[in-house]
Amino acid sequence: MGMKAQHQVIFCAIHSSSIKKFLLLDCLAGTGFYYMGKVMSSSVYVGIASSVICTEGIKRLLRKR
Repeated sequence: MGMKAQHQVIFCAIHSSSIKKFLLLDCLAGTGFYYMGKVMSSSVYVGIASSVICTEGIKRLLRKR
């Protein structure tokens, strides 16, 4: 009489190399560039901009290689 609910489970596989790349590049390098920009200019905004610009630049250089 009633409808049975169908449950679907979706699994996403993430390569360990992608996780390592994210941790090294975005977390460690991004934090380093942020503090370097912040210390050099005494501005949080410059620190954020340098973090974003430098990490994206490194990513683009790695893709071309």
